[in-house]
Amino acid sequence: MDWAVPQTLRYSLRYAGHAAGEQRLTLEPRRDGLRVVLEANVELPLPKTRQRWESELNREGLPRRYRERVEGNGARVMEVEFSREEGLVTVSQGKDDFAMPYLAEMHDPLSLILAVGALNIEVGQVKKFALVGGRAYAERLPDQTIEVGVEGQKKAQSVRVYRLRPGLSLLYFDQQGYPVRLTQKVGEHVFEADLVQVQRLEAGQRLQPLERSQEAAPRNSSRPRVVSGEPPKARVVSGEPPKEQNGASRRRRRRRRYS
Repeated sequence: MDWAVPQTLRYSLRYAGHAAGEQRLTLEPRRDGLRVVLEANVELPLPKTRQRWESELNREGLPRRYRERVEGNGARVMEVEFSREEGLVTVSQGKDDFAMPYLAEMHDPLSLILAVGALNIEVGQVKKFALVGGRAYAERLPDQTIEVGVEGQKKAQSVRVYRLRPGLSLLYFDQQGYPVRLTQKVGEHVFEADLVQVQRLEAGQRLQPLERSQEAAPRNSSRPRVVSGEPPKARVVSGEPPKEQNGASRRRRRRRRYS
């Protein structure tokens, strides 16, 4: 996937075989790196949520800042600042702020997807990634041939497959490194995101907001919230930090607005 080309990737979402909304992944090249934005309207499982994840990456693909906002039954916002110079990762979530040492290269949910897509490992090999609040393991599985329906045309393609643990998530990448499918088992059902469109953006082009899908039927509201690419366990891929540990230094909350 060419980071030098501004582009947007559009996905259809399905849960338990039913239409569950849509999401859009936008890549915006910057002089000093890349800005990645994922927006999603998730209709199933209930409650319906609107989500926006935003990450600013350096030239090596490591995050400098990450912001996540989820609107459903109320709103939840999390901000993370990665400072390699100061050796600290600062997390702000609601009224809780804390800092932890930056001891190794660390990823957020969006940079993790791009990093897995760029892996060059053999089948059966495993790569470990450090995340805020934990770690993820990406295992290369045997290649598969699947149907990819981009621009309304279904075509069989050979794809690379990676399993993310902890959790039961699978990431599928085509030979150009595009994430063409993301799946996750939640309980007895599977949550899927399938690539349906790749659009190159012109300089300064502004995207229209995602509209809520009318196809999804109401479901039991007791089902857990799911985000594409996020494992069912305690927010390992999403990058949400655990409760503050003893010895974590506290810092005054610093708010940043994203351009």
